Amino acid sequence: MPLKALKRLILPHDALFFDLMLKQAQTAHAASQTLSVLLHDYADVEKTAAKIRDFEHEGDQQVRDVYTALRTTFIVPIDHSDISLLSGALDDVTDIIDHMSATLVAYRITKPTPVMAQLAEVLARQTGALEKAVAAIRDSKTYGDAAAHCKEVKRLEDEADALYTAAIGELFKSNDAVEIIKQKDVLSCLEMATDKTDKASQIVSDIILKHA
Repeated sequence: MPLKALKRLILPHDALFFDLMLKQAQTAHAASQTLSVLLHDYADVEKTAAKIRDFEHEGDQQVRDVYTALRTTFIVPIDHSDISLLSGALDDVTDIIDHMSATLVAYRITKPTPVMAQLAEVLARQTGALEKAVAAIRDSKTYGDAAAHCKEVKRLEDEADALYTAAIGELFKSNDAVEIIKQKDVLSCLEMATDKTDKASQIVSDIILKHA
C-alpha cells in the first residue's frame, strides 16, 4: 500500500468528519427555513417542495459521504458509533422535512393554519440551534457552547409539543373528517420534525458527556 494511502487510513481526520456532519446540519437548517417561509407565505407550493426535495437529495449524499469515510478511516476523532448515529439523525431531520412538504402537495392543502406556520418557525429556530451545536463539538473548548445550544433545542421541542397538543385539541372540535385527517397528518409531520431535531441534539449531548 502506498505511504500516502496508509497515512490516510490510520491518521485521524478530525476536520473531515466534523465538516461533513456540519454540512448535514446546514442542509437540515436550510430545508427547515425554506419550509417556514413557505408556510408563512403560501405560494409556489410545488416549486418550493421540489427545492426541499433537492435538499433531501443533498442530505442523502452527505450521509453516504460520512459512511464512506467511516469505512475507510481507521482512527476517528470520536467514536465510530457516535458519528454514525449523529449523521443518521441529521439525515432523518431533512427527510421528515421533505416528507412534510410532499404531504402539503399530496393533500392539496390550500391554506396552512396559523399553528402550522408557528410550528415551522419553531423548527427553523431548532435546526439553527442544532447547526450551532454540531459546529461547536469539533473542539472541546466549545463544548459548553454546544451544550447550551442543545438545551435550546430541547426548550423549543417543548414549545412545539405545547403548540401541537393545543392544535390537535382545537382540530377535533371540527366535524369535517377529511379536513381533520389532512390537518392532523400535517401537524404530526411538523411535530415529528421537532422530535427528530431534539433526538439529534441528544446525540450531540451524549458526545459531549463522553469526551468532556
